[in-house]
Amino acid sequence: MTETLFTALRRLLVDDYAGLKERLGRRFGSFDFASEVLHEAWLRLQRAERAVSAAAVQNPKAYLYRVVLNIATDRQRAERSRLAVADVEAIRQHAQDDLDPARVAEGRLALHALSQAINALPARRRAIFMAARLEGLPYKVIAARFGVTVRVVDRELALALEHLADVWEEGGDGGNDGRKPSTP
Repeated sequence: MTETLFTALRRLLVDDYAGLKERLGRRFGSFDFASEVLHEAWLRLQRAERAVSAAAVQNPKAYLYRVVLNIATDRQRAERSRLAVADVEAIRQHAQDDLDPARVAEGRLALHALSQAINALPARRRAIFMAARLEGLPYKVIAARFGVTVRVVDRELALALEHLADVWEEGGDGGNDGRKPSTP
């Protein structure tokens, strides 16, 4: 009985091939994709012959369409998860650019300049900056640690960030930028 069902399903697939291809092509936007899905459905029907009982299939045409839709959905998901050749090439090129000795040297110089700029900050401002940005401490904790108000912590951080931004924009040496550092 099961063989008769799957024989009937395969015959139904062949008889309604053009209609199924038209419906799938319109639904998924590609008649080539629809054709590939229908070919895969044929193969799946041959493999599934022993897995599904005839009693489980009440409407062969609806069952066949559901099989085809499931295959199409599975294929679309698989295609979306795969990287295109262009994507792989872009990733490879980006990785090569990141390993470019000139870029590495440039990054090291920028890091050195940033380190010098941080070291050029007044001691308390540098310590508050490090506590806030590197340790991630809340302003209240920093204020308590240094015996100042939260407003002073906020002002010191703003001045530190302004100094670092100025140094970064100038591509500077990280030292004093001509202004006297303000102290509270």
